[in-house]
Amino acid sequence: MAASASASAVDLAPNPSSVDGLLWWDSFSLLLTELESVSPSSDLPPFLVKKVKDNHAWFVDMFSLFKPPNKKSREALDSKQVKIGTRQLTVQPELKEAALKVSNSLCLDEVQSYLLVERFVEHNNVAVNLMVQEFLHVILFQYYIERQCLLKCTRQIFMHALYVGSGSEEGNAIRQEAQSLISDGLESKLLSVLHDLLSSSHPEHMDIDLFTLWAEETLIEDNLILDILFLAYYESFCVCNGAQWKKLCLLYKGIISGSFNFGKLAISPEATHSFYHAKVQLLLILIETLDLENLLQLIHDEMPFREGCTLFSLTDVQEIDAIISGFNAFETKEAGPLILTWAVFLCLISSLPGKQENSVLMDIDHVGYVRQAFEAASLSYFLELLQSDILKDSDGPVAGYRSVLRTFVSAFIASYEINVQLEDNTLKLILDILCKIYRGEESLCNQFWDRESFVDGPIRCLLCNLEGEFPIRTVELVGFLSALCEGTWPAECVYNFLDKSVGISSLLEITSDSLVDNISQIIETRVPLHVPGVEGLIIPSQTRGHVLKVIDGNTALVRWEYTQSGVLVLLLRLAQRLYLDCNEEVLVTLDLLCRLVSFNTAVSFALMDIGNSLHVQATRMNAHMEMQVNMVEIICTLIRNLSPNWSSSSMMAMGVSILEKMLKCSPSHVTAVALKANIFDLASKTSTFETLFTGSTSGSWLLSGKLAKMLLIDCEQNDNCCQLTISVLDFTKQLVETGEENDFALALVVFSLQYVLVNHEYWKYKVKHVRWKVTLKVLEVMKKCIMTIPYSQKVGEIVQDILLRDSSIHNALFRIICTTKQALEKLYMSRLCEAMEIEGLELAICSVFDILFTMLSKLSKDITSSLPVFDQAVLSTTTKPISVIAAVISLISYFHNPRIQVGASRVLSMLFIIADSSQPYLFGNRCFGLDDKQITDLRHSIDKILSDQSSWNEDLFVATVKLLTSAALHQPAFLVAIIAAKDNLGLKQPVNEASFGTLGSVKPSLVDALLQVIERSDDLINSNPRLLLNVLNLLKALWQGAAQYADILEWLKNSEKFWKLFCNSISLIARMKAPLPENLTEMEALSLAYKYQCQTAVLEIMAEDLFLQKKLLHAEFLVKLAAESSKEKTGTTVGLEKSRSENLHHLKDVLSSWCENSVLVDLIKSYASCQYDTEIYLRAKIAASLFIVHVMGKLATGDAGSLSVSLLEKLHSMNKKLGNQPAFSELLSQYSQRGYSEGKELNILILSDLYYHLQGELKGRKIDPGPFKELAQYLLDSQFLQNYRHEYDGDLFAPAKDVHLFDTSHLQADLGLAMWDHSQWKATKEIAETMLLCMKEANSMVLLTGSKLCSLKALITILTMYEEDLSERKTTIGGAIPEQLILSCIDHVCQCFHGTLESLAPVLDAPEDMLDFLAAQAELLLRLIRFVNKSLPLPVCVLVLKTSGHGLKVLGNFKPSVPEVRTTMKLLLMLLLSSLEFSSLSSLLGGLSDKKSVEDLAEASSVSLGLLPILCNCIGTAENCVLSLTTIDLILKGFLTPNTWFPIIQEHLQLQHIVLKLQDKSSLASIPIILRFLLTLARVRGGAEMLLTAGFFSSLRVLFADLSAGRPFSVIQNGTSHSNSSENFEKPQHVWGLGLAVVTAIIHSLGGSSLCVNTVENVIPYFFSEKAYLISYYLNAPDFPSDDHDKKRARAQRTRTSLAALKETEHTLMLMCVLAKHWNSWVKAVKEMDTELRERSIHLLAFISRGTQRHGESPSRIPPLLCPPMLKEDFDFYKKPAFVNSQNGWFALSPRGCLSKSKFSSVSIKSTALVVKDQSSENLDVSQTHFSDIVALQIYRITFLLLKFLCLQAEGAARRAEEVGFVDLAHFPELPMPEILHGLQDQAIAIVTELCEANKLKKIEPEVQSTCLLLLQIMEMALYLEQCVSQICGIRPVLGRVEDFSKEVVLLIRATEGHSFLKAAVKSLKQIISLVYPGLLQTEGLL
Repeated sequence: MAASASASAVDLAPNPSSVDGLLWWDSFSLLLTELESVSPSSDLPPFLVKKVKDNHAWFVDMFSLFKPPNKKSREALDSKQVKIGTRQLTVQPELKEAALKVSNSLCLDEVQSYLLVERFVEHNNVAVNLMVQEFLHVILFQYYIERQCLLKCTRQIFMHALYVGSGSEEGNAIRQEAQSLISDGLESKLLSVLHDLLSSSHPEHMDIDLFTLWAEETLIEDNLILDILFLAYYESFCVCNGAQWKKLCLLYKGIISGSFNFGKLAISPEATHSFYHAKVQLLLILIETLDLENLLQLIHDEMPFREGCTLFSLTDVQEIDAIISGFNAFETKEAGPLILTWAVFLCLISSLPGKQENSVLMDIDHVGYVRQAFEAASLSYFLELLQSDILKDSDGPVAGYRSVLRTFVSAFIASYEINVQLEDNTLKLILDILCKIYRGEESLCNQFWDRESFVDGPIRCLLCNLEGEFPIRTVELVGFLSALCEGTWPAECVYNFLDKSVGISSLLEITSDSLVDNISQIIETRVPLHVPGVEGLIIPSQTRGHVLKVIDGNTALVRWEYTQSGVLVLLLRLAQRLYLDCNEEVLVTLDLLCRLVSFNTAVSFALMDIGNSLHVQATRMNAHMEMQVNMVEIICTLIRNLSPNWSSSSMMAMGVSILEKMLKCSPSHVTAVALKANIFDLASKTSTFETLFTGSTSGSWLLSGKLAKMLLIDCEQNDNCCQLTISVLDFTKQLVETGEENDFALALVVFSLQYVLVNHEYWKYKVKHVRWKVTLKVLEVMKKCIMTIPYSQKVGEIVQDILLRDSSIHNALFRIICTTKQALEKLYMSRLCEAMEIEGLELAICSVFDILFTMLSKLSKDITSSLPVFDQAVLSTTTKPISVIAAVISLISYFHNPRIQVGASRVLSMLFIIADSSQPYLFGNRCFGLDDKQITDLRHSIDKILSDQSSWNEDLFVATVKLLTSAALHQPAFLVAIIAAKDNLGLKQPVNEASFGTLGSVKPSLVDALLQVIERSDDLINSNPRLLLNVLNLLKALWQGAAQYADILEWLKNSEKFWKLFCNSISLIARMKAPLPENLTEMEALSLAYKYQCQTAVLEIMAEDLFLQKKLLHAEFLVKLAAESSKEKTGTTVGLEKSRSENLHHLKDVLSSWCENSVLVDLIKSYASCQYDTEIYLRAKIAASLFIVHVMGKLATGDAGSLSVSLLEKLHSMNKKLGNQPAFSELLSQYSQRGYSEGKELNILILSDLYYHLQGELKGRKIDPGPFKELAQYLLDSQFLQNYRHEYDGDLFAPAKDVHLFDTSHLQADLGLAMWDHSQWKATKEIAETMLLCMKEANSMVLLTGSKLCSLKALITILTMYEEDLSERKTTIGGAIPEQLILSCIDHVCQCFHGTLESLAPVLDAPEDMLDFLAAQAELLLRLIRFVNKSLPLPVCVLVLKTSGHGLKVLGNFKPSVPEVRTTMKLLLMLLLSSLEFSSLSSLLGGLSDKKSVEDLAEASSVSLGLLPILCNCIGTAENCVLSLTTIDLILKGFLTPNTWFPIIQEHLQLQHIVLKLQDKSSLASIPIILRFLLTLARVRGGAEMLLTAGFFSSLRVLFADLSAGRPFSVIQNGTSHSNSSENFEKPQHVWGLGLAVVTAIIHSLGGSSLCVNTVENVIPYFFSEKAYLISYYLNAPDFPSDDHDKKRARAQRTRTSLAALKETEHTLMLMCVLAKHWNSWVKAVKEMDTELRERSIHLLAFISRGTQRHGESPSRIPPLLCPPMLKEDFDFYKKPAFVNSQNGWFALSPRGCLSKSKFSSVSIKSTALVVKDQSSENLDVSQTHFSDIVALQIYRITFLLLKFLCLQAEGAARRAEEVGFVDLAHFPELPMPEILHGLQDQAIAIVTELCEANKLKKIEPEVQSTCLLLLQIMEMALYLEQCVSQICGIRPVLGRVEDFSKEVVLLIRATEGHSFLKAAVKSLKQIISLVYPGLLQTEGLL
């Protein structure tokens, strides 16, 4: 229907012109297509019934509703709008002119002419400006097609009513419509129109071309009207009475006599054909309406003649006879058949009882009519009719016409007693006619063999007469039987008739001795007689017979009372070389056999087994025959011995066809016999494979020239449509299917490809379209070869090489498809091209497209070295007449045949991929050299395919969408060019440079089409998820290439409800409960898999858009900042940003609703469960094993059935291997000893018992351990099923995903399962079907699991982005999921994970899909626990720990080399780590509030302890070592006491393996993790001892040996490669400090033991001698900066420090302090360095003491220390607020030095740990951060350790003084100056006072408490050292200092009052103050 003429939604003109609504008609061609698509045996669908009823008026009135031109219609076209009844028509001025011309030419109403023109333009995508000049003739032709389709619709209604009428009720809709048409006067109107057409003359002033067109189409309309009339009479919808018959008879007379103008229309071959057809149709109507069938029924029932027994009265008979008598058969050839029929009619009436009473009938001389007809050879007219193409090419009721002829012949035989006694040619003529009638009409053959069919009775009598003379009249009998075997049941009847009902007749010279009864003509032979034509087959002596007829003298034809199988006799006669010259008998015999095996498989098996059949054995015994009959050998021998001539080629064709059919029944047997007989004369004696593998193909196709010569003879001299070529190709195809890989098979394949395919187009064909039959058949062979390549090793490799490298084959293929849409369309208008030829060409193009697609997708991808010759040829632009790509693109627009469009689209999709991957070989633009017009045409075609949803062809729609998807992924420029076609957008640049930047605001129709699909997504996801998935894949490709397709994405998303509609299908599906896999059928499982993939695509697109929009918003924000100075740019940017924000806002709304409505939670719960059931896969393997064992037993008896050769080879190999198993030998021994054989072979008995064991296993009964269990396990582990696995090539998964399924189709073909119902394998079929069913269930499970896995991964992607967004504290995505729902999801996923593990545990060789799903479940859990806003509740944490631990334990039993196992274990370790980090364990340790918490903690402890052995086991794997150690470290530090975890660690930990990893230079990044774990272990005495035993110090020495002199390890480490482990848990610190920390912990843990002393004595020399430079480096103090600009130094050369470097200094000091406690060892070892260490320590203290910054003081312009954040952890701290909140000391100074790197310019590097700032930053706005507080705290920790070290030095010196009795000032250690100590004291006092005062009324946070305690300790040690200095040096505090200190201390002590945590520290502080400043506290009243 024209789009503009439909009930329009557009605004209409104010006053449209109105015309008669009857001028409108819906296209009858479309209605006809719909009617023809309905099976004749089924009722029409309701919508089609409605259409038929809506057009009832047209069916009745027909052409009269096509109105002549009139003024009103002409004037109506002058308006912009025309109203035709209820419909609106928008008039286009360009089409109006053409419509007026058409109206004038056709004498048709102007409005109806306009409809014709508009529909033509729409349907053919014709440019309007070219339409009038070039297509006027075609439009006229289209008008006649509409008229003819109208008649064909009426005919189709009657034909459908004919089929369904007999079995349906009265109220059947279509039959009612047919009856309604008749009751409304259709018959009379048909006759009236027919009369008008017969009398019509051509319009005046018509040119010759239009006249020819008019004449041909008029005659075709006559044919169609006569078809309708025939059907109406044939099915008795209306009755033809005498008056009507006379009218028809007179019409016939007028036609054949030429009195009508009708005959003058036959001015062309087509018109002549139609004219002849019309005469035949009318003749058959006349014969049918004589109702001969009724007369035969009356005769059969012996009904007497009476008035009314026929439709004609006696008066009618007289009047008709008068008309018939006016015909002259000698003058008019066509009159004879009617005269003969009338004679038969009269004869039958005369044969009825009671005819003597009617003088009228007695007076009519019917014999005279017969005589006249025979003299004029009128009977031959019927044979000529059947031999012509009239009935062959007709699309009318051919079966009805043949039925009429059959009835006539039957009546003729009955009337004139035709029998085999006729000596003239009449019998042969009648048999020829009968053969032509029955051959090809199964319904007539069924009627013939139905004994209830009285019509066929006379013909059956004739057959029995012929049978009586078998085998004398073999040709006639066999030829007739060959015609009667059309169909399955008729073929069975013919075989049974021949096999059981045929006797033997022979010529015999009668003597007096042989005559038994002269009256009854019974004779008896006295000697054995040979059966005629069969040597060795003898009729026994004394056999009696009946004389049929005397031939000459005493010679008579005798029918013997001896039965023999006629089939056997025929085969034996065929086998006799003597009769090879009797070509006619051989031909008819082969024809019969060929048809029998073609129509009935059971007959094929019977023929192959003819020598063993019971009936044949019985008759053979009677005949004393010793010979063996093997039909396959007979046929092969006959073929091999044929000489090359035209008759031999026909015999060979039929013989090869027989072998092809039998090859399906028994591949192994037929192949072996054919190979032995060498039927095609294989020429080469060397191995074909050898020849081809060595590259020599000089043997051409390796067959002698005989076969090629026979093919040419058959093609050029025979009229059998190149049957030999077709047969040979069919045989080759079937041979390839068997999997045969010998020289014979290869020779035929190569012959077919390199000879037939390449040369057949140059052969001389008698009928043109036969060429295309050959083409299609050889292409089928080619396709079969390609499909079997994966399963064929030898033949497959050679075939692949030929296909990819033979340019002659490529050229042959390209010559078929290298055409254009226009060229094909012109063929329809060409008089030189027949419809069958066009159809053949189109089918060939489709086949070549299928082949090209398969070759491009399956073969070319295996070639990696260079681009194959085939690919180069396909991509070449020099192919003539046009390139392949240009042809493919053109044919996408060929709407006459959607299959061609589908094939072209698929090929072009692959070409995009090939071109993309062939860039090194292919140059030029990616639009493949196409011009603008070609691009525009393609765009129009794609738009039409996608937009017209009312007439969607699903395959075409999907292929087109895939084409666009391929272009989007691989050829963006091409897709841009398609969408930006010039004709739509008026682009100025070349097409190849088109981009979306030029599209402006014009939205392409592609976007509308996609939006239409999205709007229907709710319906499509249930009704057609495959179609929806492909559209979603296209959208996904557009999002993936967002840079190229930005505008089209904006168009899509600018739709107000795009995201809501787009995501709505997921919302609906999420709430639906997925059914269990075992409850699904194969199609339901596939549909569900498609639904999951649709959801996957939606989620992936959402994720893509979230990522894209986030990046775009960020980029636009940067652009906006840069463009703030320009108002224009700012405005543009704001507009863009607003657009992006709005788009993202729509998506935000969807996601927010998902969170609020629990859609996201429902999706999580829906996707989390793994539906992979290992039992289903195991069941498939058991079923296969069961089948294998059963078949082995059958093969042992020699019965190979219909199994393919390749399958037989596999089974024989398995049988041999099974027999070699020790368990099989054991069973043989047991069975022999126990005498179990009972006459059977032991092997067969064992196989039988094994079968029953496996059968029990399949039903759920396990096999007990023993030999049978071992054999069963061997079969289960065998690779039988793996031989039938293939890569999934559907559209369910992305091309990159590797999915393998069981190839049940190939296995079923190898089994030959379709044949089993007709052989002895029928009982085995159930076993095979069970195996196939189990394999299909496994396939469904794989597809379903794979699809669900894709959905789960897509959901994880969305959750990941969600998590990232929350971590960035943005609101880009909607509200968060409620925590309670998240916890329920975690619980559900854990259950699903356990379920998957339970299925996985018994199967060590787990399926890859299952492991992938397990990994996805683990990752989902990992994402979910990160969603919990607060700490993870302890019960949930325990659940996750249990789940992870169980998973690690199970996976630990798998091979670590499996990638999926490694991935899953890594995820589980990350899950463990994250759950421990996010849990509330640490908070519980602080204080347990209730009993439940205590129980939860106890359970958590127990679970954690249980995890330790599992984690220790995971350490052995390199990939898991770091994660495992981190997790163990966290568990040990978390809440377990050493006495609980250390025994487990000691037992299970492979510590030496861990320690040795410190020496592994390939994994330097993991060393910090290892050292941190060793640090935890070293803090326990037992752990320290383990480390010493494991050689920790040796490994540490090797590690530190890589340190270069004078350089820190941090510098070296930064140059190494990064670790592959996750950054989420690894915090790469410097190794030096961690190593020192471990050493420190070891020494501390060992205490005062001798082991500790030895360790210290070894450690001190190493660190303070060999590594002294590193100790010094980390004690270096920078110069304090000055604000004096005159004191500038080269600070630019200094490096900034880092928090990590400060920690290194801390670890260095910790080691010094621990070692210094061992005074004696220290003094001995560090004599030379002792002073330097103290000096450096003092200098560093001096630097820190100068950081006295008090609250309210203006800070220095230059920060004293530059320590910016460096690591990810640092930056995380930097983003957080300060936690100490002090404005004194280093807390005030550090913020200015802790700004991020971006705040400072880069500086060069100098080796120093603590550095000063290198340039001014006074203009920076600085605030305190968490990071700056941490840096300050780190400085004070260093201060604490420095003071502790100096205190230890002082204590050591004091002890020494006590020992010697005096103070040796010369050797007394250096101590800090009092000013340094005062600075530290002041900082501590100021900070602690400030913090205590600020938190006076609230609880102090733990971090602040620890800070206060640290500073008080620093103050205490500073006072201690001041006291030492005062005592040793005699320096007293300055008075001013005492006063200041007094004031500060008072404030401090008062501030600490009320803070209980400081009580002990203050008390200790007071004691040291009393020593340093005696009386101060008493004075201030603080004691």
